[in-house]
Amino acid sequence: MKSIKLTPFLLATPFFLSFSCNRTGLPNTQLGNWVQAAAIGNAPRSSAACFVIGNTAYVGLGYNESLTQPGRLKDFWAFTVETGWRQVEDFPGEPRSNAAAFSIGNLGYVGVGWNGFNVYQDFYSYDPAAHQWTRKADFHDPRYDAVGFGLQGKGYIGTGYNAYSRNDFYAYDPAADAWTIAPGTSGNFSKRRGAVALVYKDKAYIVAGSNNGVMVRDMWSFDPSQAAPWHPLANITNTDAGTWDDGYTDIQRELATAFVNGDKAFLTTGGNGTMQTSTWSYDFASDRWSRRTAYPRSPRTGAVSFTIEGMSFVGAGFSGSNTTFDDFDRFLPDVPFNPNDY
Repeated sequence: MKSIKLTPFLLATPFFLSFSCNRTGLPNTQLGNWVQAAAIGNAPRSSAACFVIGNTAYVGLGYNESLTQPGRLKDFWAFTVETGWRQVEDFPGEPRSNAAAFSIGNLGYVGVGWNGFNVYQDFYSYDPAAHQWTRKADFHDPRYDAVGFGLQGKGYIGTGYNAYSRNDFYAYDPAADAWTIAPGTSGNFSKRRGAVALVYKDKAYIVAGSNNGVMVRDMWSFDPSQAAPWHPLANITNTDAGTWDDGYTDIQRELATAFVNGDKAFLTTGGNGTMQTSTWSYDFASDRWSRRTAYPRSPRTGAVSFTIEGMSFVGAGFSGSNTTFDDFDRFLPDVPFNPNDY
């Protein structure tokens, strides 16, 4: 195992930006600054797995087109704001991409995925204090392009693809090391692959993805403590008779990445027939989306994102032209865009 320490930010880039600007009237498309951060170590990759424990983000696995077929990775990297990237113990299962991951307490969990040929259902935990991976009970069935999240002491994996898209969810109990079907999804919860999951104030949110090549439009919140755990939210395209969603022209997408910062979520990159760089902000209180500064780098799918110490980072991914990326940027949601920062 290599141990490589990389500076988290370029020296030429200020860590905190000082500015004098009245944001009143600032176009939303110029609100949110992208600042270059350190690239992940080792190979560029797309469709990696990511989870956060405390103030450390863990990113690993993924696809790299330059590797011998099937072109999948099994290395894992840890990132902190103070120390940058360092390599940790390799994932013990087969190399893969498009896996699902989440954290519960001081452990990270990774499972399912595929290598371009084989689809997996094995599942593992990672203990950073012990520097050790442990195999756990297999997931319900093999799939990839699923979402995972930790919520109220349990882990969840759902949606995804294997022969067809899915809309089921399963809950993992770490004490019992067992999977059970989660409280049921509504009958009109769209099947989907390549969705994103968000967690905010003890609720999970599922949005985006595709089914049968069509971008889905419904968005849902999930609270397993409620008798009816799934709650439909406003669609992410223009389906209302009012004018408030008339600008919802390109939120729909698959293989995007999303993260929470403060009281808002942010969705960026991905594809919906064309690669997307548009960035959207979601207000949990109002159930409304607004545009923010577009992602400034090459359009891509399969990027990853995370928020640690109140700072959000986006990086890696695949351009669709046989190119994977190792670059990462920090997103400052309330700072005006400065094109000199990336």
